Amino acid sequence: MGISERIYRELKRRLEQGVYPAGSRFPSEALLADEFNVNKMTMNKIVSVLAGENYLLRGVRGAGTRVADFNNLRPRGTIAFIAKLLPYETRILNGIISECSQNNYTTVIESPRSGDLLHRLQFLKNSGVTGVISAGYGTFEVPEGMLHFCLDYDPPRESLPLRTHFMNSDNFNGGVKLVNEVLRRGHREILIFSSERYLLSPTASVMPRVQGFNEALRQAGYTDIDERTFYGTSQSLADAAYFLENYLKRFPQTTLIMTDTDGSAELIHKAARQRGISCPGDIALTGFGNVTLLPIATVDQDPERQGGLAARYLMKFREQGEPEEIVKEYVETRLTGIEDIPLNF
Repeated sequence: MGISERIYRELKRRLEQGVYPAGSRFPSEALLADEFNVNKMTMNKIVSVLAGENYLLRGVRGAGTRVADFNNLRPRGTIAFIAKLLPYETRILNGIISECSQNNYTTVIESPRSGDLLHRLQFLKNSGVTGVISAGYGTFEVPEGMLHFCLDYDPPRESLPLRTHFMNSDNFNGGVKLVNEVLRRGHREILIFSSERYLLSPTASVMPRVQGFNEALRQAGYTDIDERTFYGTSQSLADAAYFLENYLKRFPQTTLIMTDTDGSAELIHKAARQRGISCPGDIALTGFGNVTLLPIATVDQDPERQGGLAARYLMKFREQGEPEEIVKEYVETRLTGIEDIPLNF
């Protein structure tokens, strides 16, 4: 180890242990050069490194160098985000990182296989992680003492797991708003393609966004909603093709297809293109999620806000204690791309 490295480590140790109090004037480079028996140019480089690492605050020429508040450099905690980093989950992560950065928390990202999840959770707890925010893994038990927020998931009320809090978008009202906009633009021959339901199980209840579609259509006087709705398997192009072949025969006057995710919309678009149908185009198309490049109307679920709020709650729980009641909060949605719903009068 060279002399410069030894001096750097010694000064860093002193700063971290409070030998030079926060806010005090740091010894001049000349004094330090004499103490360590080096020239001032060498000491200037060492002090510059410490300033670059935010241990020191350099004033304008002649004002001297002051010691930074080292406590502000220490992370107050660590929050882990467990998710597969698809476009939607990446937007959630952006919200988490933003909130953590503003509050001196660090962020850890994990994408374990389902079989490794419990092991990774225990590892994170042993590593001092403050809490976990998850998306795409459903509900799961966390180690004792670990805080957990589950995002983008609506569990049945009777099966809420202990020590898990929930953050989601208000998908029901998002669905209502989208249907009302579709109807306002003159569309009456509407089909619904859903691929979210079977992510849970074949017997899962209808997802809130599709419940919102149904409620708005009922309010508009539709009595054959079930006949107009198809439930397929996630990412199944074959299901999308089956839906188009059979439902367009049954409802040949269809002018618009509503889907429950942007991914579902992209499946319909691809399956339609294989059949020589322009969708969006010949048949209008809507999505849900605002992560597609297709020119369609969709619902922005504000995942950045979901991630930021969940992180803020975890910080609050860590500092003030976890509440007895499970938190279950919904973020307002908004429509985007409504100009891509063609008028149909």
